[in-house]
Amino acid sequence: MNKPRYKVGDKVIYVCKYKNERVIGEIINIRQANLNWDYSIRYQIYTDLAYVEWVKEQDIFERIK
Repeated sequence: MNKPRYKVGDKVIYVCKYKNERVIGEIINIRQANLNWDYSIRYQIYTDLAYVEWVKEQDIFERIK
């Protein structure tokens, strides 16, 4: 697996595909997408009780400090 840019516990801004808007979430898991053709790193991001999703690294805008 390539070295991930973010780590577990980071708060980030990304586009939520369910809400179709930029939201703030926390990374709770990291994995490589072995079953997809691109083999890119995916981040599991928790936003609230309703939304937990896997997001590509290039879909994350920035880390919040």
